[in-house]
Amino acid sequence: MSVAPGPDRAAVARATQIAAHQVKRCYRHPKVIRSARAITTTLRVRYAADGTLIGLPEVARQSGVTPENAAQAGRMAEAASLAVLRCQPINLPAELHQNGWDEFELTFSPGGAA
Repeated sequence: MSVAPGPDRAAVARATQIAAHQVKRCYRHPKVIRSARAITTTLRVRYAADGTLIGLPEVARQSGVTPENAAQAGRMAEAASLAVLRCQPINLPAELHQNGWDEFELTFSPGGAA
């Protein structure tokens, strides 16, 4: 029994950058206290071959959360999720889907979006 090879890691990295660039234009900073802008949110997303989401984005992790800004972490995660939802469908390389790729992570950082 042979195992089908997965997608090329470099190709996945390029595709993730392409997706991040597309989603970045849909990100809107929420009205939060200044210290909340230090929160970085990473979402796990799944896309179909046509660039539409499969399910909803899931928060994989957040960093930069402090006692001072913890109450704002949910708003930062929501802003990231809304950007992903607003920007579909996105253009992704179809050949990666043929090799079993459909899930990756997008990170929304204080210096910008995805």
